[in-house]
Amino acid sequence: MRDRSVEYLLGLYEKPYVKGERRSKETNRNLRHEQKRKNRHLIFDELCLELFNDFDELCLEAKTLILSPDQKKLVRYLIDEFSSKFKQLHHTASEKCIILAFMFYVKKVENSKIKLQSYRITKKYGLTDQVFEIIVCRLLESFMKKIPIVPRAHKVDEHDILVREGKR
Repeated sequence: MRDRSVEYLLGLYEKPYVKGERRSKETNRNLRHEQKRKNRHLIFDELCLELFNDFDELCLEAKTLILSPDQKKLVRYLIDEFSSKFKQLHHTASEKCIILAFMFYVKKVENSKIKLQSYRITKKYGLTDQVFEIIVCRLLESFMKKIPIVPRAHKVDEHDILVREGKR
């Protein structure tokens, strides 16, 4: 019998999956979710390349959809945050359409004059104004559920006093 080094033996068993091992249902589910998440990040990279390489020369506005590194991080955060709830954002929209909506949302925060109709890619993946509006509304609703707005009690409400006394 040949003596094997400790490093070699540790290397065999430090892997997430050892040959012959059965995975639990929870592990399989987690692996599926992680695979979907990674696939969505790849879709995002493809969309970035497609937008960069395929802008319309007649439409100068298309150049503004090139995302900065911070905007890319924000889109990646949104992909990770809604990875398990993608279909809840819009039931009939494809993953590419939802990720494209994330990209346009990030750009519209910076420049509100961007119009979806100006981009050929929105027609290609079916991102209309209505679909975009639904996705953004559900996205914001999800964030509002996490951090609800709590009304504060003010000591003196000057507006109400002025209205009641008829001074305003």
